[in-house]
Amino acid sequence: MQPKVSIVGAGPAGFALAADLESRGTSALVYSHPTHFRHANYVVDKGCLTASGAMESSTNPCVTFDMSEVVAFSKTIILTVPSTGHGTILQELKRFNLRQHTIIAVPGNLFSLVTGAEIECRMYEGELAVLGKKRLVFIAALQQDELSVELRKEIRSIFPVELKWCSNVMEVCLSNINGVFHPLMMIMNAGRIESTAGDFLLYRHGLTRSVAKAMLAVDRVRVAIGAAFGFRLRSVTEVSNECYGQHFADLVDLAQNSEPHNKLKAPSDIDNRNISEDVPDLLVCWHGLAEKLGIDAAPIKAVIVLVEMATGVDYMKSGRNLAKLHLEDISRSELIERFSVPHS
Repeated sequence: MQPKVSIVGAGPAGFALAADLESRGTSALVYSHPTHFRHANYVVDKGCLTASGAMESSTNPCVTFDMSEVVAFSKTIILTVPSTGHGTILQELKRFNLRQHTIIAVPGNLFSLVTGAEIECRMYEGELAVLGKKRLVFIAALQQDELSVELRKEIRSIFPVELKWCSNVMEVCLSNINGVFHPLMMIMNAGRIESTAGDFLLYRHGLTRSVAKAMLAVDRVRVAIGAAFGFRLRSVTEVSNECYGQHFADLVDLAQNSEPHNKLKAPSDIDNRNISEDVPDLLVCWHGLAEKLGIDAAPIKAVIVLVEMATGVDYMKSGRNLAKLHLEDISRSELIERFSVPHS
């Protein structure tokens, strides 16, 4: 029988995954929320999905606007919506018995704590432009001991990249270097973004030496948080090199010469998921963890405060703070015990 996968999220990531799965013999059903149907309508109207760039294919994935069809289609459900949309999707999924289902969130950003193959791409008018594919994706389950060998193999068959199984979901969250890259590139280039409507290359022109220095300050806090849990996190440059199979010396070298990055245009304004997702769902989380662990979180707080001043949004309150992650009332030692690397 042909394997099946349900994909929740009819944006660039969801359709990129669907195109890849279909090309490898797996049937995919893509769910589009009724209020976010732009890309889905283009695909439905054209009768096909065309991918170009790092992925060349033409396929006709099934599209649905009915969550019950998603649940019935496959026991494997992959969420490709931004983490800011997790709450909406969870409300819809609560209607169903999902005890026999496996749910994979890409990105996760501690999705499993909130609830108790990532591909770089863009989509234009129903056509998919794939700028680059990661060679490695970090992954973990909330209950690692309940993850059977068979289930790992099943998940591995879905993604066309190496899966790096982490100690737990906290290590995956801290390995998501979007929180290092995106917010600072956006806020330190805010004037240029707004005055040119994003008419420049975000990495190639926007990740300069000064921006890189600020990123490294945030990255040192990320790595320090990981060290408190016993994780041996690599630097932001090393993680990017590992994910894309590259060998850049530093962030500026990467910004100038990495093909998946140096052709990426800036967004037209700062109301973009580089801010609205990565600040509340990564930086706010990291800030709370650092403070709980007694680590100087000043670099991360500085970014959050500056973004809040520029946008008028209270991300400290609305983001994935420790209260929302159900970690606010536990002690430092309890936090470390819960997420530290198991002793062999």
